Amino acid sequence: MGYEFITLDDAQKQARRESLDRHAAIAQFSAAVPIAVILLYRLGSWLATRSSSQRGAYAAVPGSPVLKQKRLSAAGSWTSTFRAIGWWFGDDVVFLGQNWGQRDQMIAGAGWFLWLVFLCFNDTGNDYLHLTKRFGIVALSQFPLQFLLSLKNINPFAYAFGSSHEHLNRWHRTLGWVIYFLLCAHASLYLNFYVQQGILAERLTKLVPVLGLSSFIGITLMSVTALKFIRDYSYRVFFIIHLIGALSLLGAIYFHSHHSGRQYVIEPLVFFGVDFLKRKIETLSFPSTVELIPGTSLIKIVSSLPSKNVNRFRKYNGMHVYLTIPPGSRRSSFLIFEFAYNPFTIASVEEESGDLVLVARRQSGPMTGALAQFADEKPTDTKVSLCMEGPYGSAARFPNLAGPEFDRVLLVAGGVGSTFILPLYRYCSLIMSENPAARVQLVWAVRAAGDATWADPAILDDDNVHLYITGDADTSGGEMTLREAVELTDNSHTNPRQIRKRPDLRKIVDDFFKQGIEDRVAVLVCGPDTMARELRTHVGAWARKGRDIWWHNEGFTW
Repeated sequence: MGYEFITLDDAQKQARRESLDRHAAIAQFSAAVPIAVILLYRLGSWLATRSSSQRGAYAAVPGSPVLKQKRLSAAGSWTSTFRAIGWWFGDDVVFLGQNWGQRDQMIAGAGWFLWLVFLCFNDTGNDYLHLTKRFGIVALSQFPLQFLLSLKNINPFAYAFGSSHEHLNRWHRTLGWVIYFLLCAHASLYLNFYVQQGILAERLTKLVPVLGLSSFIGITLMSVTALKFIRDYSYRVFFIIHLIGALSLLGAIYFHSHHSGRQYVIEPLVFFGVDFLKRKIETLSFPSTVELIPGTSLIKIVSSLPSKNVNRFRKYNGMHVYLTIPPGSRRSSFLIFEFAYNPFTIASVEEESGDLVLVARRQSGPMTGALAQFADEKPTDTKVSLCMEGPYGSAARFPNLAGPEFDRVLLVAGGVGSTFILPLYRYCSLIMSENPAARVQLVWAVRAAGDATWADPAILDDDNVHLYITGDADTSGGEMTLREAVELTDNSHTNPRQIRKRPDLRKIVDDFFKQGIEDRVAVLVCGPDTMARELRTHVGAWARKGRDIWWHNEGFTW
């Protein structure tokens, strides 16, 4: 049926308004369905695991005939197929040279978009304006969910799914595009209506249409600056536009939606306000020393924690904090520092002193530039006040890497990604006695030998730590121990070509997985995107064979 510009009486307008409100409510609350399905699946998996452990189920030794027989059975074949499919869903979607997210995002996002489009068309008859308004209010109904997915401190989905805000952020981006496409339809249909009726110039002098057009321009700017290549170029530009744009958008839409739908604006404002207030209350200020690591572009921050706060930051390995510079410590009054919330992984929390250590690489941004300025200006024993918020991270909900869930653990770090990987390695090495058959291996690639000098001396002679120097690397190089790297900084007679080499990730992965075909393997990586993608490609070759693999890529490219 074709849509027409029709004139309604008051009763018909009221019926249309009720239909708009009803379908918006359905769109909002229908989000609970997939969430409930996921939670029921997690509950079922937990109950099955608990039941098995209470029965004292036999845990076969890796490589035993029992595991081989299980793998070759019909059930084992189906399990391997499901594992391969699950891995396929997690692969990146690359188009026009850009990474648009994981495959599960694309599929789930497309499915959710089609459902919302159905709600936009359902029961609209041939009323053109009803369809136009339906696109707008259905898009608006998703705002509360969109804001909830972005929260750092009180994110309910992080608790429900055992995840963290930075990993839920990919779903925030997916839903953002769904909302944007719906609003594109809403704005386009309204502009077409104004043009067809010959009232475009007149309507653009009225407050409500102007607010609507301004809101659409604003969300377009937010969507464009959220593209990965923009975020990679300047995350600060993306963050400032996103924050100011989102709050301004809510205000504009509140007055634009003068008939109904204002609750969908008030709800996210409440969520954002409570989260922001809680984050501010929990942000702590610590006296800190800042120093440059000689011969590198690395900055080391050591913060003195009060005894009451030590356990909060030491409880889980691999967590990160958001570092800010309070007004009293700033060398300038730049407004940019009000928007400078930089994530840094906790490299260590010293047992005796309680000092928290962060290591960062100096970049072109204001935060690391200011930290480097502190290091240049002050002696190493002079402290500056820095604020920390957190800790955050999915590491708090990791499975027990050193427990019976895994037989082998492969940890791969690139550059300062080691601040995430090394604490996990220390943890695994210390309590691996829970699973004596398990093995852990650490691969660490750095640009120069000096980049490794900040590491914990306890692992300097560890045979399971493999360090690669990638600066001016060529294939004639070799591998070196961490102690050799430290000694290299004072040894001018060592030939760099004999020790420098880029890690052959394919060989490392293949050798690691060939050690036990029945082994349950955990692979964790933190480093440049190119390294993580290459590693996943090589691990994926084994995942497609049905291997039992738990994968985690830690990154701050949100």
